[in-house]
Amino acid sequence: MGHGLIPNLTQDALSSQRQRFWNRFNELGLPKPKQEAFQYLPLRTLSYPTEQAAEKKHTLKEIEAHLLPDCSGRIVFVDGFFDPDLSALPEGCQLLPLDAAMKSYGLVLQNRFARTLKEETDPFACLNGAFHGRGAFLYIQPGVEIDTPIQVLSLFTSEQDWMAERLQIFLGKAAKASLIQTFVGKGTAVDLIDISLDAGAHLSITDSTHQIDPSAMLFRNIRAALKRDSFLSTFSYSEGAKVLRKSLQATLLEENSEVHFKGLDNLYGAQQAHTHILVEHKAPHCISRQHFKKALREESRSSFEGKIYVHPEAQKTAAYQLNQNLILSDAATANSKPNLEIFADDVKASHGATFSQLNEEEIFYFRARGISKKDAKTILFEGFCRELVDGIEEGTLKDALKVRLAR
Repeated sequence: MGHGLIPNLTQDALSSQRQRFWNRFNELGLPKPKQEAFQYLPLRTLSYPTEQAAEKKHTLKEIEAHLLPDCSGRIVFVDGFFDPDLSALPEGCQLLPLDAAMKSYGLVLQNRFARTLKEETDPFACLNGAFHGRGAFLYIQPGVEIDTPIQVLSLFTSEQDWMAERLQIFLGKAAKASLIQTFVGKGTAVDLIDISLDAGAHLSITDSTHQIDPSAMLFRNIRAALKRDSFLSTFSYSEGAKVLRKSLQATLLEENSEVHFKGLDNLYGAQQAHTHILVEHKAPHCISRQHFKKALREESRSSFEGKIYVHPEAQKTAAYQLNQNLILSDAATANSKPNLEIFADDVKASHGATFSQLNEEEIFYFRARGISKKDAKTILFEGFCRELVDGIEEGTLKDALKVRLAR
C-alpha cells in the first residue's frame, strides 16, 4: 500500500473524519523497524487494508456462549461492526452507532476527533479512524452509577479481512461505570477505545484475549482525556494471540485526575506481546501508575516502552512506572524501556524494570516439603501473577484467569 492511495472509505456521517484520519496516516507513514515504538514488531509479516471488511450478522443464540454472567449490559462488535440489535444497556446509558451519534452529539465528537487527530502519532490508530466498520458511541449521563460491569464483546470471524472496531466513550460529571472487554476469534484486527471523562467521573476497563485464536494479530489502542477529579483504571490480560500490540495514552488535563494502567502478558510458544504507553501530566496534583508484568516461555517475545511526560505546570505530580519480566526459557526475549521526561520541579516520580527467573532456592524449599518441581514452579508463577489478577473486580473473569494460570 503506497502513500497517496485513496481507499474505499465508507460514505456516512463520518466520511470526512475518515478521510482526515487517512490523510494523517499518510503523513505519518507506515511503521518502520527503526522507530522505537515499532522496532520489536514483525512488520514484514503485516498486510494493510484498502477498504473496510464486509459486515456479518449474528443472532443472540450464536453469541450466547461468549457472554459473561452478572453483567448489567453488553456492547457487541462483529468483525469491527457495532451490532445494536445484539447490544443492550441499563438505564442512564445511551448507546448509538457512531454515525448516528454525529447527529445528536456532533459538536462534542468533532472536537474530540480534532484533538486526537492533532496529537495522534500511531499509524495503527489512524488506520482505525479511517477503516472502522460501524463504530459505537457510549454516553453515561451525569451522576449515573452502573454497579455491575458492562461487557464489550469483540468477535472476529475472518482470517482474510482486516477488521477495525471503534468505541467512543463519554462519561458525564460524577458518572461511574466499569467495562469488561473480551476478544474472541481470529484474523487481524485494530481496536480503539477513545475515552472522555468529565469532572468526577470514574471508569475501569478490564480486557482479556485468552479466547482468541493462536493465529490472530491484534492491535489495541486506548486514548483518554481526564478532567478534574476523574479516575481511569485499565487492566489487560494477554494470552493466545500470535502478535498483540497495546498502545495506551492518557492526558491528565485538570487537577486531581488519576490514571492506572496495568497488565499481565502470559506468553507461550512464539507469541509476541508489545506494550507502548504515554501518560501526559498537564495539570497539578495528578497521579499516574503503570504496572505491567510479563511471563515468557519457550520462544516468546515481549517489549515494554512507557513514558511519563510531566509538563511545567504539572506541579505536585505523583507518577510511578514498573515493568517486571519473568523469563521461563533461555529462548525467550524481553525488552524494556521505562522513561520519564519531567519539566516541573515539585514532583514525585519513579520508574524501573526487572528481569528474573524462578528462584532455585525457593523451588528446593517446596521440594523438601514433598511438592513436585512442576507444582513448585506453578506455585511460584502464580505468585508472580497474583498481585495483578487479584485486582480484577469481575469474579467470573478473575476465576477463569486463575484457572489458566494454574495450568
